[in-house]
Amino acid sequence: MLLLLLLLLAPASPDALWNRGTQLYDRNQFRESEATFLKFVAIEPKAAAGWAFLGLCEFENRAYPNSLTHLQRALRIGLPEAEPLSKVTRYHAALVLTLLGHFESAVQLFGQLAVLDAGDRETVIATGLAGLRLPLLPSALPAGKEEFAFDVGHAMRETSARRAASGKTEFESLLTRYPDAPELHYLFGESLLNADPDQALVQWKREIEISPKHVHARLQIAFEYLKRGDSEAAAIYAREAASIDPESFAAHNALGRSLVNSGEVEQGVSELERARDLAPNSPETRIALASAYAKIGRPNDAKREREEFVRLRNQR
Repeated sequence: MLLLLLLLLAPASPDALWNRGTQLYDRNQFRESEATFLKFVAIEPKAAAGWAFLGLCEFENRAYPNSLTHLQRALRIGLPEAEPLSKVTRYHAALVLTLLGHFESAVQLFGQLAVLDAGDRETVIATGLAGLRLPLLPSALPAGKEEFAFDVGHAMRETSARRAASGKTEFESLLTRYPDAPELHYLFGESLLNADPDQALVQWKREIEISPKHVHARLQIAFEYLKRGDSEAAAIYAREAASIDPESFAAHNALGRSLVNSGEVEQGVSELERARDLAPNSPETRIALASAYAKIGRPNDAKREREEFVRLRNQR
């Protein structure tokens, strides 16, 4: 009896926890599976697959913020891209990002899935929802809206998978049918940026006409003008973006860089410091701030920001 009691009280091995967790998951017993994988990752914190399954269980249990944290941890540790679990993890992370309103990050993950050739109907619809900035799961979409979301997602997928000509054709078809639909001109502009930046600007400006408070269209325009050396034009759109969304670090970054390049260095530094405070892990802001500090004779601050830029870039 004593031996049996000791065996029952002994901590389960990682293999035993893994087997039990996956069996429970396969039987849709997600709460029990979640509890098991919590024990597993406590023993094996570097096991990406354990964090992935934990995040998948939390997704099914609708604990979405925790799910995102653990799915992203699995992706940071590293999952072999050829394995199905890698695609499933990216897909569910993208779904949660969409639900939580982090649409740009969701679109990036859906783009990775397109490159990995994950193109089932539900994934394409979910891609469209992220692009259209609709915080919904595909299952929550009314039946009459599915085809539109699918068509948008498919056009985005073609662009992400480097089939630019096909993506362009699909976006043009969508805009013929839905010329005033929000987000379509913005998405089309993104797809055109590398091949035809002038036309991308046209599309983003049209998006602002349709969606007057569209922050990201303004940011794309501002960064494109910065790339062209037209800081005054960039500042106009960056200032508007920062006014609409004062918590957007990208807006303060764009405005700060525009002002520094236009000679308003002190104001530019203030904006870049605001961007840094909002997103301290952005290496792009750090290097821009280092350059600005150097211009106003603050070498120690410039050195600190350069060092932080190198650290964050390497970390990324």
